[in-house]
Amino acid sequence: IDVLVSVVTMIGVSAYGIIKSRTNTAGNAKDFVVGTEMSAWSVALSVCSGFISSISLLGFPSEVFYNGSMILWYGVMYLIAFPIVAYVFLPVTYNMRLTSAYEYFELRFNRTCRSIAAGLFCTEILLYNAVALYAPSVAISALLDIPILISILLTAVLSATYISVGGAKAGIHTSAAQMVLIVASMTLIVIISIWREDVNRIVDNVIDGRRLRLDEFRPDPRIRHSAFSLVFGGTGTILALFAANQMSLQKYMSMPSLKMAQKVVLLNIPCNLFILFVYVMIGLIIFGIYHDCVPKLHSKNELLPYYVLDRMSDVPGFTGMFAVAIYSAGISTLSATFSSGNAVVIEDIIAPLLDVFNMPKMSERTSKIIMRVFPIALAVLAIILALVCSMLDSLILQLAFSIFGVVGGPVLGLFILGILVPYVKGRAATVAVIVATIASFGTAIAAFSNKIAPIPLPLNTQCDNSTTSAYHIDDPSVMNSVTEIDGWWGLQYLRLSYQYYSLVGVVVSLVVGILAQATIGTDSDCKVESRLLSPILYSSKTAICEDV
Repeated sequence: IDVLVSVVTMIGVSAYGIIKSRTNTAGNAKDFVVGTEMSAWSVALSVCSGFISSISLLGFPSEVFYNGSMILWYGVMYLIAFPIVAYVFLPVTYNMRLTSAYEYFELRFNRTCRSIAAGLFCTEILLYNAVALYAPSVAISALLDIPILISILLTAVLSATYISVGGAKAGIHTSAAQMVLIVASMTLIVIISIWREDVNRIVDNVIDGRRLRLDEFRPDPRIRHSAFSLVFGGTGTILALFAANQMSLQKYMSMPSLKMAQKVVLLNIPCNLFILFVYVMIGLIIFGIYHDCVPKLHSKNELLPYYVLDRMSDVPGFTGMFAVAIYSAGISTLSATFSSGNAVVIEDIIAPLLDVFNMPKMSERTSKIIMRVFPIALAVLAIILALVCSMLDSLILQLAFSIFGVVGGPVLGLFILGILVPYVKGRAATVAVIVATIASFGTAIAAFSNKIAPIPLPLNTQCDNSTTSAYHIDDPSVMNSVTEIDGWWGLQYLRLSYQYYSLVGVVVSLVVGILAQATIGTDSDCKVESRLLSPILYSSKTAICEDV
């Protein structure tokens, strides 16, 4: 019955997206990439699902189980980051009505900046697709007892099919429907757990194991999760994802007005807050149940599927529904990256190359063919990289946010230079984004190569009936949550929390951009069109900076 529920639900969700995409289509290539005039709630759910993938679905509960609930500080960060997206960044990008967000950099700086940003985005979706494809495949393989290679192939093919057949509108409609399914499944897990389990025992175990914690306020940037790293570092990551990322900006463009697009962004606050709360609840519940005997798993990321099989497999059809939720989460992300990748490849890579070699522009028919073929090619690469991911030993949530920060930080920094610092021009901006990219990637690669792992809270793996607690919460090494590294400060820098990776790119971009403009800036025309600047700070027809 679980397999039947899985198959029927997936077919239904897929058919819904494709049928809706075929209703009142405009028929041109730009609408195929961007979509046209969707409802605010549909787009908001789709935007949310683009990053609330199987990675977060599996990763957040595991994060809470092993490291505690400090991740709840993301809730504060949402209240800060999304209004900034809506009122500082979005008025610029929306009013320009660009198919590719990175075309802005050519208008504001030069073609080189545009190419670098597009290249970084392609790198991001390649790396993220691998993780987003691997995560649901592992879970589905365990839940339905099928080979992981088959699971990877099925997930990739389904995702590519959505976009190849229906375009952006199919992706948005399907993602919105999948988001409802994901939230319903996760909510049911909480309800069934509370109904069946001893709530008082769960609460006592969570408190005893110190998983319910929001009290890490030390500003030490080496602390993996603190109020500072999650609020400030997390804000940088959210801005990189929702303000300076083609996946999100493309969906905002489907709204008929700026006000509606801003509504979509702000609706992500309650959506993300609710989902965060549910994920944390699930992580705490699982810990409370397995407090005395932590299951031995091949990977920490298998925790939630294990719990569902162990405690809820007797509920008719629920395992199948949960499998579909994980599948939906993965496909939502993959279909979003495939669709946005279409726009970037055509507008930022192929079109500029044709222009450089003085070749004629692509016809409408050629554009549509590329839009249908590209997701398939990207799916093939994702399959290969997903197999590589299976060799990594890391929490997938941290891996995904590291990718967002490392790749998105320099692009976000370039956006900030563009819309808020009219003083900085093309040559300085190019230097800034190159240096920021080197700094971001260098920080992450050095930390990864040195295998600097966080110190998790202790777990009881003895699985005996002893009344002696296996927890030593007062141990300074546990409370510190910082891996000490002997040596000079440069080695200590490698312990920087992954939450700050995006800020590394932003800070380096801003500092280098301003200094470079002061030293090597030779741009003669210092005028910047007002449409290229944020209306929050610049509302005149033309912003003028001093000649350099």
